Amino acid sequence: MRFILTIIIVSIILSAACGGEPETEVPPDGAASAPQDSVEIQPEHFTSPQDAISGAYNLIEDARSVTDEANARIEELEQLMGDN
Repeated sequence: MRFILTIIIVSIILSAACGGEPETEVPPDGAASAPQDSVEIQPEHFTSPQDAISGAYNLIEDARSVTDEANARIEELEQLMGDN
């Protein structure tokens, strides 16, 4: 009996941790009035390798600045708490 109860509890926890039921997207009001049979052609965007590399460097710089800002805040909090 304990084994079955343990399996049920574990499955409930895993279900909650994985997000439970999938979320459904609600289309905006403008999209609801568009006919369902219409086809929209999306232009294809090709990225050059250099654009991808520079984009990656920009993301790295953004992450570095966020990390530096977080470290500065942590240092301020440590000084306020007297941990230094």
